[in-house]
This record gives sequence, C-alpha cells and structure tokens, in this order.
Amino acid sequence: METERTELMEIERAVEACNAVAVPDPIRAVLVRDLGPIAAALPMYAKAAETLSVTDQKTADDATQICSDIAGCVKIVKDHEVLSKITAGLHDLHRKWTGLRDLFIAPLERDRKTIKGKVIAWQEGERRKAEEVQRKLQAEADAKAQRERDALLKKAESVKTPEKQEAYREQAAAVIAPTVTVAAPKSGLRVSKAWIVKSVDGDVFYAALAHNSDLRGYVEVNMTRLARVKAANPSVTVPGVTFELITR
Repeated sequence: METERTELMEIERAVEACNAVAVPDPIRAVLVRDLGPIAAALPMYAKAAETLSVTDQKTADDATQICSDIAGCVKIVKDHEVLSKITAGLHDLHRKWTGLRDLFIAPLERDRKTIKGKVIAWQEGERRKAEEVQRKLQAEADAKAQRERDALLKKAESVKTPEKQEAYREQAAAVIAPTVTVAAPKSGLRVSKAWIVKSVDGDVFYAALAHNSDLRGYVEVNMTRLARVKAANPSVTVPGVTFELITR
C-alpha cells in the first residue's frame, strides 16, 4: 500500500508540474517584445552569412560588427530571465515525467529480467541434458552399425565366391547409423541469441591491425582527444596524425 501511495503521489506531482509550465499571455507578450526584434533580424543575418564578402578593411570591420551583433543576440536569448525560467521548468518537468516512468519501468524490467534468467537457466540445463542423452544414444547407434558392418565384412571373408564377397561388402557399406535427435523441453518464453565480445587482447589485436587493413573498421580514432593532447602540449607528435592550428 505504501508503494502504491508513493506512485500515486508521483503521478500527481508530474501532472501539477505539467500544468505549471503553461505559458500565460503576459509572459508570451514579454517574450514577443524581447525576442521579436531578434526573430526579425534572423533573415538579415542569414543573408549576410551567405552573401557577405570580406575583401578589405571596411568589409572586415562591417563583418566584425555583424558578428558582434549576433553574439549580443545570442547573449540576450541565453540570459533572458523569462525564457530561462520556462526552460528550467521544462527540464524539471522532463525529470519528473522520466522519473515517474522509471518508477514503474525500472522494477518491472528488473523483475522480468530475474524471472527470465531463471527460465533461460532451466532451458539451458535441459538442453545440455538432452545433448548428453543424444550423444550417448548416437554413440550406441554408431557402435551398433559398426558391429553390423564388421559382421558383414567377416562373412565376406568367409565365402570364396567373389560375387558373394562383393555382395556382403556392398551390404556392409550400406549400413549407416541413424541420426539420433533428442528434443529438450522448452518454455513459451521468447528469447534471442546474440554474440558478445567477451574480452580483447589489446597486444594481439593491435599487432594484427598493423598487417590487416580489414581490422581498421573496428577501431575509431578519437580525434577530439588527440586535439586536446596537442592543445595541452603543442610539441607532441603522433605517428600518422597531421595536426593543423586553425583560428575560429
């Protein structure tokens, strides 16, 4: 009962939070007043980015001023008090709803995984038992077939007529043990099989990588990390890596 009450309280809190982030008309008016001019300027900035050509000091100064204006707009949007509060409210709402979802999903998936694991363990045990019985029965069938072939070949040696000898040998060659199958019991549980990488011997793998280009697709070069290392130590060099200092 206590758990049930907690879940109901979480539902109520999430619904209240959802209602709280509705944007009333006065706030909408403030957003239009403060952000409207920026919205109106967006096409102008987009056109400048597409067509502006920097060829001399004046055009460089003009472009610099536009960059400064855009940076100012970005600051206004990022620092806008009302917009920040709405964004924070939406983040909080997102946390509440995802928390509410996890309140149900986490224990459900946990318990399902535990129960499923027990069923799979039983099925695997039964499969191993069936395989062992199958191996034993198959060995018996193979041995029986071998005995029959040996008896026929022995008869072939005991007769003197070549035709009869050949007939016995053909009969012996035709004796084949039946394939034994033993079905293991299964539950109605839907399962899937997948390969996983259990371990990687780095020394062996990278040694093979140097001589087998097909393995390169399994390795991702962390260029962000390389750039950070270069920034921290400009004198560093890495075999096969070309660094370039750019201005942004």
